[in-house]
Amino acid sequence: MINFTDARRKINIYFRRPGIRNAFFYLLGIVVIATVLLSFNAIGKTYTYTVGEISHDDIKVPYDIRYTIETETEKERQREVDGVALVFDRDQSVLVERLGIVNALMNHVASTLKETPPIGTEDRTFQLILLKDTLPKYLQFGDDVLLELLRLENPAEFRKALSRIVIYLYERGILNEPYKNSLNLANKNVLIRPINASGEVKEITASLEDLWLPETARQNLLAVCKAIAPDLTAEQMRAAYQIVRSNLKPNLSFNLEETKKRVDEAAKRVKPATGVLKKGLMIVREGDVITSDALENINLLNRHTTTANVSYIVGIFLIQLLFLLIFGYFLVSDYSAILEDNKSSIVVFTLLLFFILFSFFVSRAENVHSSKFIFALVLPLSFVTMILVILYNIFLALLVGVYMVFFTFVISGFSFPSLVLGFSSAMLGTFIVGNVEKRTDFLKSGFVIGAANAFIVCAVGFMRELPFALVLRNVELSFANGVVNAILALGIIPVYENLFGISTRFKLLELSDLNAPIFKRMLIRAPGTYNHSLMVANMAEAACKDIGANALLARVGGYYHDIGKINDSGIYIENRVTDPRVKTFSPLEYSRLIISHVEKGVVLAREQGLPDSIVDFIREHHGKSVMTYFYHQALEAVEADGPDSVRKGDFQYPGPPPSSRESAVVMLADAIEAASRSINEPNKAKLEGMVKKIIFNRLNDGDLEFSELTMSELNKIQRSFLRILFGIFHTRIEYPEKSDVARLEEKIQKKENGPAGNGE
Repeated sequence: MINFTDARRKINIYFRRPGIRNAFFYLLGIVVIATVLLSFNAIGKTYTYTVGEISHDDIKVPYDIRYTIETETEKERQREVDGVALVFDRDQSVLVERLGIVNALMNHVASTLKETPPIGTEDRTFQLILLKDTLPKYLQFGDDVLLELLRLENPAEFRKALSRIVIYLYERGILNEPYKNSLNLANKNVLIRPINASGEVKEITASLEDLWLPETARQNLLAVCKAIAPDLTAEQMRAAYQIVRSNLKPNLSFNLEETKKRVDEAAKRVKPATGVLKKGLMIVREGDVITSDALENINLLNRHTTTANVSYIVGIFLIQLLFLLIFGYFLVSDYSAILEDNKSSIVVFTLLLFFILFSFFVSRAENVHSSKFIFALVLPLSFVTMILVILYNIFLALLVGVYMVFFTFVISGFSFPSLVLGFSSAMLGTFIVGNVEKRTDFLKSGFVIGAANAFIVCAVGFMRELPFALVLRNVELSFANGVVNAILALGIIPVYENLFGISTRFKLLELSDLNAPIFKRMLIRAPGTYNHSLMVANMAEAACKDIGANALLARVGGYYHDIGKINDSGIYIENRVTDPRVKTFSPLEYSRLIISHVEKGVVLAREQGLPDSIVDFIREHHGKSVMTYFYHQALEAVEADGPDSVRKGDFQYPGPPPSSRESAVVMLADAIEAASRSINEPNKAKLEGMVKKIIFNRLNDGDLEFSELTMSELNKIQRSFLRILFGIFHTRIEYPEKSDVARLEEKIQKKENGPAGNGE
């Protein structure tokens, strides 16, 4: 059972997050704008004319109008109704009852003859008296009938003949009242349904003229007897007639409710006969005389304009609201997987707004529809999905792509070719640029999209039997659409990169250029930091590849993470500490100066225009770790000099801890690379112990709490780091000195020359 209180509380919690709240508002704005634009297709002008008037307007159908042809529909409905059989119920219990009377009568006759058997040709008066005394009131017949029964030579055969007559008569049916045709049906076909019958029964068909009323049955009874039992004597035939006639009872009744039900079902099965006023059809031109046919079309246009608008608009809005709810479900389920930051919703809003406005104005252009091009081929569907995949992720592009396909289908007048091509363009734009590495790959993607759409155009051409020239023009447009969309995406992506500070793979490739001025400054002023940054970047990139994280982002983050050390490079150990101020610093002052490189790096990054994703590496690469070396020195100084207190927080980096897997990997690589340089005579055991210790300490201190790294991924990161460190600190052979080599060469030469000299 749904707990609405909990549901409302969860919704309130989610909507407190600015990103989700803003995304919903932007998407609701798109829904409202799209509904308004789509509604323009349903809003039309009404006209008032009579036959013979002169038209003051060019009256053209603004969109496809499907209408019901009532006269044709009613004719078809009447034909269907007239084919419905009239349902009559035949009560089988009446037949059973009549057969029971026959059997009871013949049983009494047989019993009487058995008690007082006839002797020769004596008079049957005595048996008649006994029979009449034993018969119940409902079996009382005339003396002539009973005497004839007593005189039967073969009572069993007479019983069978009498039963056959009764069965035929009641199987045929006797109406309880005349058929009144209360439903005003022209049909004369009848369907007889047995009721009150045991076992399986079958419905039989008949004609209304075949049904007898009791009077008709009596009139035809003698003929029935002669037809069913022609071997009976005249006296026996008269007796059979009297027995059956005296017990006639109706067993057939008209079932009004069942007949009406079947008539209604038949009427509902009839599909309305429809016609179509095609979009662009000129009903009448200005100055033309209004004919009866033109007036009929004008009235049809007026009716559709005044009655269809509200329902159409409501339906469009509700469908879009469903899209909004589906998007909201995914957004609430996993916000970070859909929208990476608060700016994402603005980007999606601008792209969707551009798409729906462009599609709307194109749909209103007369030359687009008269050109016979498939409408979807002039829309930027793949352009939008390409940009979203490059800027963000495939999930967001898929959601937006499905919505754009819906919008295209509606604004194209529910065109099937536009639906298929719109889906193809949106989906190909989503999946085909997922792994592009170079900007030229966009052009290749554009050709692929064009080729796929050209294939679909050919398929639609075969389905619709379109002229070859028209198919060829649409094939050309398919290729043009794919290439143009790719070029547009290639040109617009840098605008979004710089405007919103988004780190695409192309932006990251640009930032990874080590010939950039900032890296040249680092190489000259802080060569140790430069080499350290290269090592951290390589270690982080390798580890991120192993865990499936963004290796390129980690590499660029590794390059930039220590740029704050450039200006005060002389105070850092990796740059051989050349700053003379170091000798005058207390542990607290020295630690604060080192800690300040984080904030200096952030400021320098802002000056360089680096995106937020790179700034995060600079801000987070130390987390909230403590500078243990200086903190230890401060504690020793307090212990030696007096009771002055030392605050641990003064030696701690301000954080925050890493918020992504890539940032956490760079933090670990930074600490491990720096620590590896302090190991004397490094070997495999020392390096492995150092790496495990640093990862454990960072995990224990909570620096990895928000990075979403799993223990399995940490194990992979550890193995990756060790693989690189083992390669750096591998055992090398000791090369001999040049003097030793020269001495050995001289010794060998003398040895070789000695024997030669003796021979001379």
